[in-house]
Amino acid sequence: MNAQPSGTWVPGVRVTALSIALTAFACAAHAQEAIKLDLQVWNLSVKNLDTGPDPYHYANSGNVFAGVEGDLDALANIAGASFSLQYVFFPFMRGEGQPAQDSWQGKAGSFFAGAPMHNDIDTGYLARFTWNQRLLQDRLELAVGRSNARQHFYMANCENVITCNDPVIDNSTGILPYPYGSWGGYTRYRFDSGYYLHSGVFESNPQHYFKRTKGFDWDPGDASGITWLAGVGAKADFTQDPYAYHYELNGFHNTGEQIDPMDGRLRRGSDGLLFKFRQTLAREGEAAVPERGWQVFGAWSWSADDMQPFSHFAEVGVTRLGPFGRPQDTLNLKASYLRLGARQAAWQEHARLLATGRDERTRRGVSRIELNTHWQVTRNLALEPSVQYIFNPDNFYNPSAPVSGDGAVIALEVMYNLGSALGL
Repeated sequence: MNAQPSGTWVPGVRVTALSIALTAFACAAHAQEAIKLDLQVWNLSVKNLDTGPDPYHYANSGNVFAGVEGDLDALANIAGASFSLQYVFFPFMRGEGQPAQDSWQGKAGSFFAGAPMHNDIDTGYLARFTWNQRLLQDRLELAVGRSNARQHFYMANCENVITCNDPVIDNSTGILPYPYGSWGGYTRYRFDSGYYLHSGVFESNPQHYFKRTKGFDWDPGDASGITWLAGVGAKADFTQDPYAYHYELNGFHNTGEQIDPMDGRLRRGSDGLLFKFRQTLAREGEAAVPERGWQVFGAWSWSADDMQPFSHFAEVGVTRLGPFGRPQDTLNLKASYLRLGARQAAWQEHARLLATGRDERTRRGVSRIELNTHWQVTRNLALEPSVQYIFNPDNFYNPSAPVSGDGAVIALEVMYNLGSALGL
């Protein structure tokens, strides 16, 4: 066989090269469809108008959410499997810090005023790294790995990310604040009727937060305990029911060590109940998502442990869908009530007397009213301003300070979907 001259077309070689190129292109396109990227930038600004031991302060918290979802069925032919990865960066921080009484929270004093501003003391944290599996025609959902219980359970129903906080969840369940992930496992079974049963177990390890591990210290050896949650729910969105709804009741058991605030006595174990709901009452328009409508929402949480700072929490609110002729926006008005535990109130009185010499009674009943809105400015940009007025504020974040007066806190959350804007 004669050798082919240099530069002469060899059909088999050229076709093979073209096939490889086309195959690579198809694989890349297939992988692009199987992998979904998410990149969002949020920034929270809060201003204390006139409440707390040290009013008139301002604080700021920035969050950059970088995530990826991978379809392992498409990528590796593993039926029903996927993975989730999310890391959250904390830029633009001002007013945060530990101990809490020296930062925004201590200056604001009460739980309602201080809780919107989390003390994100590190530069970032791994929020989620999980293997997800769907079985039984997608009715059974499993997730295992590093995550936060708030990513799986219905714990925020207020249509506003700033003040959708629950004192029992934050202080009695052992669940870390979002986006701090820890070892956990979650399962849910959904019935055709819209009802579902679910449960989860999560490591409670605040030491990894204080040690600034960025979420990459996966040793559970210094965990304070674990949190078990189980419950029942019912859910339908507007594509499933014209009067969309979501109800969920959960019980929890936290095995962590509990400390009596009065005498330092230690005990393990804490229990309670958590209930959240949202229900559409009226709607206008024939589209799947109503042009206008009304919803009600509420919450009730209860701690069975008298060592906990709060005994129960209740909230009720109303949402106007599509206010001012803008279907993509919402307007919310809500009222909240919080009851301090008897031992927490007595401990505050003791701490205040030692620090200031003032023998002032701690008021156990705290309440607030709040007005907030979600304004979808553009496809990728949304604003969520809020104002809350607090009555009989507790001194949860600064127990040795004098009793605070009533007052207001205003806030603004700016949310920009950078990934969508970049075409990710």
